[in-house]
Amino acid sequence: MISLAIILFSNRFLDFIAEPGWVGTAVLLAFGFLYLNLTFAAVKRYIRKVPAPTNLHILLAVLIFLPPAAWVIVFSDMITTTEILIIVVLALSCGLGMFYGNRAGIKARYEYVEALKERQKEADSNN
Repeated sequence: MISLAIILFSNRFLDFIAEPGWVGTAVLLAFGFLYLNLTFAAVKRYIRKVPAPTNLHILLAVLIFLPPAAWVIVFSDMITTTEILIIVVLALSCGLGMFYGNRAGIKARYEYVEALKERQKEADSNN
């Protein structure tokens, strides 16, 4: 839902991507960084909360990717290079966010489990 809300509010800026020069590049990079950060945060949070290793973070990244990709495809008159570029950047951003979010989530889960073990050890030694 957040992914769809972002594309609804940012679709006015997608026209700037076709601008030549640094304006189009800056808007495209901002769009990519926005979805990279969204995917990273969602996957990291999910992986940290899951007790056992899983590959469902891939589905989460796909669910983040689909609404804006469908929006770009459905609301364009014809698919041009700009729309293809937006979808490629979106896919790359979601893929990188998924990869690095998974790594960060595994690290956060490990640190959380270690802290829990330490607290349990302290509680057992105090009793």
